[in-house]
Amino acid sequence: MTQRLSTIRRLRTVFAATSALIASVAAQQAAAQVAPLEPSGQFSAYPSAAAQTPPMGWNPWNAFRTDVDEAKVRASAQALVDTGLAAKGYRYVNIDDGWALKRLPDGRLRIRDSMFPSSKVAGSDAGSFLPFTAFLHGLGLKAGLYTDIGRNTCAQRWDADSRNLPEGTVAEREVGSFGHAEQDMRIMFAEWKFDYVKIDACGVADYTPADPPVTSGQYQAFAPLIVRGDIPKSDPRAVEKLYAALGEAARRFGGDAATLSICAWGEALSPIWGHVHGNLWRTSPDVEFTWKSMLGNFDSVVDGGLYAGPGHWNDPDMLAVGHGDFDADHPTEARSHLTMWAITAAPLLLGFDLRGAPPSLLDLVGNTEMIAIDQDAAGNQGVPYRDGDAMAVVRTLAGTGQRAVALLNRGDKPVTARVTWAQLGFAPGSRARVRDIWARADRAPARDAITATLPAHGALLLRVQGVAADPSSTLLDEMPARVNIAADGLTAETALPMGKFPARIAAAPDGTPLTAAGRTFAHGIGLFANSRIEVRAGREYRRFVATPLVLGGERTVRFRVYADRKLVKEVAVAPVAAPRPIEADVAGAEIVELVALDDGARAGRPPMIGWGDAGLRRR
Repeated sequence: MTQRLSTIRRLRTVFAATSALIASVAAQQAAAQVAPLEPSGQFSAYPSAAAQTPPMGWNPWNAFRTDVDEAKVRASAQALVDTGLAAKGYRYVNIDDGWALKRLPDGRLRIRDSMFPSSKVAGSDAGSFLPFTAFLHGLGLKAGLYTDIGRNTCAQRWDADSRNLPEGTVAEREVGSFGHAEQDMRIMFAEWKFDYVKIDACGVADYTPADPPVTSGQYQAFAPLIVRGDIPKSDPRAVEKLYAALGEAARRFGGDAATLSICAWGEALSPIWGHVHGNLWRTSPDVEFTWKSMLGNFDSVVDGGLYAGPGHWNDPDMLAVGHGDFDADHPTEARSHLTMWAITAAPLLLGFDLRGAPPSLLDLVGNTEMIAIDQDAAGNQGVPYRDGDAMAVVRTLAGTGQRAVALLNRGDKPVTARVTWAQLGFAPGSRARVRDIWARADRAPARDAITATLPAHGALLLRVQGVAADPSSTLLDEMPARVNIAADGLTAETALPMGKFPARIAAAPDGTPLTAAGRTFAHGIGLFANSRIEVRAGREYRRFVATPLVLGGERTVRFRVYADRKLVKEVAVAPVAAPRPIEADVAGAEIVELVALDDGARAGRPPMIGWGDAGLRRR
């Protein structure tokens, strides 16, 4: 009788949670369908208190793939503590693919207790991760786990020879969360007490009727929602809905501390909608241990600053430091790799074997000044400026006049890289203090520009303290973490190619300068018409200023400015019109919204537009 009552209570709990999830998702869908270009008065990024700075920690995949066990993970967790890396912020210890043995008839996942012997629990055929998560929490660390939005996982498709794949019937080997979102998130967060879950997407991409695992009869076919590299043939909306449901369930059962990692590798427009449903989202394929691969992953995030900020981060994948081109014998490349991740506010998830790791690597990843830049509380991602193989990336930090600068050499020959006061937003002729992060030393003060000759694959990471060109105003370029692209004007059919963001800082969506009627703007936001931008003004400013631009085409665009949903400015701009600045009274506004409407309303992509020199002024 006691067991029956327990079952009834459990079913009631699941029913209540499921009903709440359905209502929540329905409300989200309804809100999304109501005039996306109408002002919302909200900042609609993922509503989570977790990951207010980019997550830091360790994942065993790059070191061990599925050949991992509890002893290796516990020893690595202990190493984070013993080396002092945990105290520096590396606190997440995330289990990757390979841990699930099978899906039981009641839907619960059975833990592979040969891999995690502490999971054996008397009277339970599923087992429990509670002893393992209690161990990590006892060390002051956080625990992460892995699943997939499909029926099956990535290792089942791509590591077919692994000895640690799910076992049993076709149904029992379906250990992904498809059809089990509520149940899996409740168990992982509420019962097993994990803090973080990484959710892959191979299950909706790599089990087509033509894939070998399906034709062999080992797995059930899944009509692909993701066709890799082909957005029009994919179903971004369906993929987004699956992640939305998991995100809702993660928050419900894990609370505000639950961290959700979306791993759709930049496919299905996930970098565009990831910030609505998760704390971090992959923007690229898995990083390989080569300079070329690492650059590709860096490029997948570097133009996406308008999509990231506290609680929601672009993720170019785990660090390759410690492997291949980034091992202890390649310190130049390893430093540059870390420089690129830090300047773009990327998660720092180590992936090398920490047991007996070379001190040089531990010193490199433990550089507290590099970590402080990555973890800066303002959460602004860096803005890139390109010059052939030379690149400067400027990141606005918390604190008056504080900037981080990465000077990068992407190529195989020495280059000279440069960052100017105009790019830094400093007053012309003023002097600035310069700190070399990797040398842990101050450089000579600079005036008007900083120039450096970099070796092949070399990088400098600098912290610069300067004098603002206009202390009473802030360009939107300098505060991308307080900007949210609520509508970008595109559809799955008109989306830009994978890896291209439709809204960019200081450039048009195609990467060209913000130029209209022969005039070019060095600052501003470029995107498409039929778009809406949310800006967290925080009641700190009195005026919004900008120069509305139509970047070619033949159609007039109406530009509107709202302050807490009240229309405070509207102008119509023709593509041939000379750029004219506007001002709008936004005094006391919490949310300022910028809407651009294409009067033509034709099929295809709307015209590219810009908000040149867009900024907020305190007086």
